[in-house]
Amino acid sequence: MSESLQTINNHYELAIIGCGPAGMSAALNAKIRNRDFIFLGSEFCSPKLSKAPQIDNWLGFPEISGKELRQRFLDHVKSRGIPIVPFKVTNIYPGPPYTLVSKDQSFEADAIVIATGVSVNKLFPGETELLGRGVGYCATCDGPLYKNKKVAIVSYNQEGEDEANYMADFCAKVYYVSNYDSDLSRLDPRIEVKKGTVKGIIGTEKVQQLDIGEEQLPVDGVFIIRDTLPAEQLISGLEMEDGAIKVNHKLETSMPGLFAAGDCTGQPFQLIKAAGEGGTAALQAVKYLDSLK
Repeated sequence: MSESLQTINNHYELAIIGCGPAGMSAALNAKIRNRDFIFLGSEFCSPKLSKAPQIDNWLGFPEISGKELRQRFLDHVKSRGIPIVPFKVTNIYPGPPYTLVSKDQSFEADAIVIATGVSVNKLFPGETELLGRGVGYCATCDGPLYKNKKVAIVSYNQEGEDEANYMADFCAKVYYVSNYDSDLSRLDPRIEVKKGTVKGIIGTEKVQQLDIGEEQLPVDGVFIIRDTLPAEQLISGLEMEDGAIKVNHKLETSMPGLFAAGDCTGQPFQLIKAAGEGGTAALQAVKYLDSLK
């Protein structure tokens, strides 16, 4: 159900980010309305749903397991010929049209539905304040800016190892802080592995240190590699409320043509709410696109 990155077009009417219940519902409704859209997701969609032993409030399917319900969702999407494209968005530049960027590719979309769920990792102290001033989420995107400088990679998955190896070729020093289980044998020997828990990112006008508890690492940049980026870090200027994307009853955000659905819009974190919001957000996005014509 994936699509080669080389087949991505330069422009779409609609981009849907996230392949959980909200994203899948949005994609299905966009397909039914015959829109030109792209559906972006990870290799394993909705791990949280797959781990649920039993779902009791999904209408018409009493006592179904999360694993089976997730598979039914995926089968439904597949039956409509909707590919899930493994394009990890690292940044969105405001529009419309919006520009969605990964570490090696970009494209435009007139409207977006954000359905990224909730990041399980809280932001580090100093992360938001120093974003763009030494804090980043894609080392291969910003790497050349740190030639002959010191950087730290804080990673929650093996993707960080590739990023660190890339940086080792031109940085004066690369530190690696792992938050997952691995022997790290793939790391370049020039990289210094540090054990510890990140307590914060320190700096005034720009990043100066990474605090890992018993040690403060002097660095010019900190790159944080998470499975899912917090929504507020994807695009600047997005209005938040109580740690969630602020939306109205039409699932509109504070930015024109940008909609949000599911857990990223806040509580309750319920499957029925996510799927309903996903469908609604897609239908509202279609109305928005029609208004542009």
